[in-house]
Amino acid sequence: MSHAKVRVAVVEDNGMARANIRNHLLDMGFNKINCFSSGQELKTNMKDKTLDLLLMDFHLGQNKNGVEVLQDLQEQKKITYTTCVMFITCDRLPFIIGQIVDVHPEALVIKPYTIRNLSRSISNCLSLHEYLMPVFEMMDEDNYPQALGQLDQLLEKNAPPKKKSALIKLRAKLLTKLGRYSEATSLYRSILKKSEKVIWAKWGLIQSLFLDEHVEESETLLLELTHSELTGDRAYEWLARISVNNNQYNKAENFIHQIREGELSIPAARLKAYIYRAQERGNEAITLLEKKRESNRSNRERYDEISLELARCYIAEAELRSLRERSSDLQAAKFLIGAAGRKLSDPNLIIQKDYMYAMIASMEGNQLKANEILSRTGMSELQNAEISTITDAAQAWHNLGNTEKAKEFLKLSQEKLKDVEDSNEKTISGMLVAKSEDTIGERRPQALEFNKIGLQKYTNKNFVAAVEDFYQAYSLFPRELAFSLNLLQCLVDGELHFFKEVNTLELLKELQNRKFSEANRKRLEEIVSRVAKKKEVYLISNEVLELE
Repeated sequence: MSHAKVRVAVVEDNGMARANIRNHLLDMGFNKINCFSSGQELKTNMKDKTLDLLLMDFHLGQNKNGVEVLQDLQEQKKITYTTCVMFITCDRLPFIIGQIVDVHPEALVIKPYTIRNLSRSISNCLSLHEYLMPVFEMMDEDNYPQALGQLDQLLEKNAPPKKKSALIKLRAKLLTKLGRYSEATSLYRSILKKSEKVIWAKWGLIQSLFLDEHVEESETLLLELTHSELTGDRAYEWLARISVNNNQYNKAENFIHQIREGELSIPAARLKAYIYRAQERGNEAITLLEKKRESNRSNRERYDEISLELARCYIAEAELRSLRERSSDLQAAKFLIGAAGRKLSDPNLIIQKDYMYAMIASMEGNQLKANEILSRTGMSELQNAEISTITDAAQAWHNLGNTEKAKEFLKLSQEKLKDVEDSNEKTISGMLVAKSEDTIGERRPQALEFNKIGLQKYTNKNFVAAVEDFYQAYSLFPRELAFSLNLLQCLVDGELHFFKEVNTLELLKELQNRKFSEANRKRLEEIVSRVAKKKEVYLISNEVLELE
């Protein structure tokens, strides 16, 4: 493709730098160039347009940074595989470079740069993209098997050495997409055998191992990455996420605490807030998000995003209280929703806010107002909405007693969750979907059935078979103490150190921090006494067994 036909977008908050880049591009023969000072300007302009080349600055003044903008655009499918992405930044801080590398741009150009270097980087990127365009087009259509076949054909043709590395990287990604994790793992290992410094291969290996249920090895590799400034924060986020997926909230909290509060990304802050909420520590979640909101007051996009997240925390706290005691939490939520996007006219944001208002109205007992809000134009058009909005919709309709509509939106959120690629976002969205499933009653009947079958097997002392059913019940409804205790008891009686992602002693320690009825406390004490009799089995000391 000639440069004259390439559709280019430049996102740079500095007017002079923006003009310089545009002039450089014109000198290179590009003439379809659009320049923007922020990610919001780009999003507004794109709508149904597509891009061939995106040049993105990292720092975008009082707006979301370039990485956050790119992630938003990818989630909204406005930036697809066929778009060539390059970052330009003057920042050399390891944790900044780490953030940029994590989103896998085709190139990273450090300021100050020469026109020659910029031109060479752009030409190399576009050349690679043109070479791989048939593969990318198939990926954009979610036709991954055919994309892999096309890619393998290119590899068989002895691709040029400069392109071969990119082809192998893409092949590993496609193998992971197709669920062929062991093959992806082997490919990543072969790359790292040649050089341990290939960061993208390390992350790929960790992901493929995790998805292939080799959790312990993926955790070991992540712990190694915590020692580097370039990868440390993301590694701790990953470790926290894995712990959350295993319902090990204390462990998750310890990992996320390793990241300095001021350097918590928005996804990491949300994850930390959800970890607090999962431990019934809503006030701490609110305190964390209030600090994060205040520190981002000058960044309108982040400020709005955190305001809505904080509003959800207040709504969640209100759900735990009686109708008479909800008022202050709901008033706080309404204030935050009103403050978010006050000057914006984004229809998606309006719908998002309206669903939250509908939830509040129904919780206040004002069903008439809730119905009026939900009947507004566009309220059912959520195909392109964020999962948080869709789960809010499911909750709002459920509050009004419309189970059919609630289940419709729950199903939509479950489908969208499958397509989420970002690890943190997938975990957070997964927690939202799980909460909706709990609320609407989709998970509890399944969990009860697994628990019933497990009890039958346990009664017959078939501990190995029973633990599978108890594990399924626990996974579906981890906050149900009976399921957790049944799983723990079966693991102990079967003398099992772990089962899948659940470590017996870690589950025990997790439960020691939970609130108990007297009956459940006595039961846990009995289980602890059984473990104490088997210290040699678990290689533990007395201090592990101390109850608070």
